[in-house]
Amino acid sequence: MNHEYKSNLFDNEKYSASYLRGKMDKDDITTRKILLQEYTEYTGGANEIINRVQRQYLQNKRYSEIDKALDERDQARFLALTSDNWESVL
Repeated sequence: MNHEYKSNLFDNEKYSASYLRGKMDKDDITTRKILLQEYTEYTGGANEIINRVQRQYLQNKRYSEIDKALDERDQARFLALTSDNWESVL
């Protein structure tokens, strides 16, 4: 038997506390960096999702405006919303 090994030398609580403190410091630095930046950089995938959501919002807005123009029998508005340049009308 190796009597030099003492199981009470390793303090698990002390290790856990130092690990969490280091992780929190890293997260805090990252958070500060993000908040201090003038612009936030997104990955290509995030930009794609943002663009898709914005496009879907515009499409939904367009459809509701078309329905409104049909209900009010506003031919000029309907034609503007169904034209190729419909985004400038909204």
